[in-house]
Amino acid sequence: MDIVSGTQMQKVVPPRLLVPYLSGKRTVISGYVYRVQDCARLTTPAQLFSGLDLSFDGSELTGEVPELYVMRWNAREIDDYAVPYGPHMGGDWSDTPPFAGNGFTTSREHVVPQFHTIPTPIPAGAQIVHITGEGERPFADYDGLTWRPAA
Repeated sequence: MDIVSGTQMQKVVPPRLLVPYLSGKRTVISGYVYRVQDCARLTTPAQLFSGLDLSFDGSELTGEVPELYVMRWNAREIDDYAVPYGPHMGGDWSDTPPFAGNGFTTSREHVVPQFHTIPTPIPAGAQIVHITGEGERPFADYDGLTWRPAA
């Protein structure tokens, strides 16, 4: 499961990191990320919560969260995405539950391939989208230096 340049990726922005991202204090993407195409059926905060394993220890989110912010960007050739395989799959990844280690989230309702990236600078053209039960709307756009309110 390689990520080719131009593939649209996404990551849920934890509530505590939204302001640091928007203010320029946080300038990297890291951790578990997903291809937008694999998340097409996850259209509500509850579906994203269950489909992307957001119930991990220390998560600020619950299945009843009314809104989420998701960062989306296009993968670049210089980006490094790994499939997090655990030892039972021939890899060396380990993490606490709900980590499955098989390259997918643990959701029984949605098949979502999982990727991991080391801290990577946010690419120009990235966008933060606000998602509620009513749908999604653009929230902010990144020009390579600053986040600006979406038009």
